[in-house]
Amino acid sequence: MDIERFIGLAFTGFFVIILFFIIIRSLFLMSRDMDSVEEVKEKSLRLTILKSGENRNLKEGAVISIVNETTFGRKNDNTVVLTDPYVSGYHFRIFPKEGRFVIEDNQSTNGTLLNGEKLEMKTYLKKEDIIKVGNLTLKVNVS
Repeated sequence: MDIERFIGLAFTGFFVIILFFIIIRSLFLMSRDMDSVEEVKEKSLRLTILKSGENRNLKEGAVISIVNETTFGRKNDNTVVLTDPYVSGYHFRIFPKEGRFVIEDNQSTNGTLLNGEKLEMKTYLKKEDIIKVGNLTLKVNVS
């Protein structure tokens, strides 16, 4: 009877050790996932204003930081309101996707230029890209 009790205690101990290992490993993985979520939240896009054009509220050399979806246009409910007459009411938007930032023209009348080319579809932005809207010129810097 003593050997049966010893084997039962050994299996119980072995089970507790495995359970403890699973719990510790799960906590470690959840912690690592939380760190990666915080890294995504901290990532931002910076747009340097190279030419402000006719936009009275923007100054050349200033920086616009983007973390969440940001809309640009003449309407007052845009995130960045532009006063340039060549800019549509809701001209374009920039939004985060999969840890990167995407630019999309909102079917504006005069279009959005990315590196001198008319923006036809959603496009991932990269460092040193140049965005031109009306008389406004922006330079992309990812941080």
